[in-house]
Amino acid sequence: MKKSIFVMLILATALMASAKWTCYRYVDGKPTGGVVYVYADSKSEATQKALKKYRDELHYRVDSVNCK
Repeated sequence: MKKSIFVMLILATALMASAKWTCYRYVDGKPTGGVVYVYADSKSEATQKALKKYRDELHYRVDSVNCK
């Protein structure tokens, strides 16, 4: 019983540590439409994850990203 409660607390803490960020792509200083969602602890981490997702996974051209 104690182990299951402990595991649930660890999982709940891990899930609460990251927030869902909505990130928009910019090319030549203009928004290009579309959005990606990432889970991160901070805005800078979300920006890095979104850049990686746009470039490596989606193969989109991207100059910058704005996450909210």
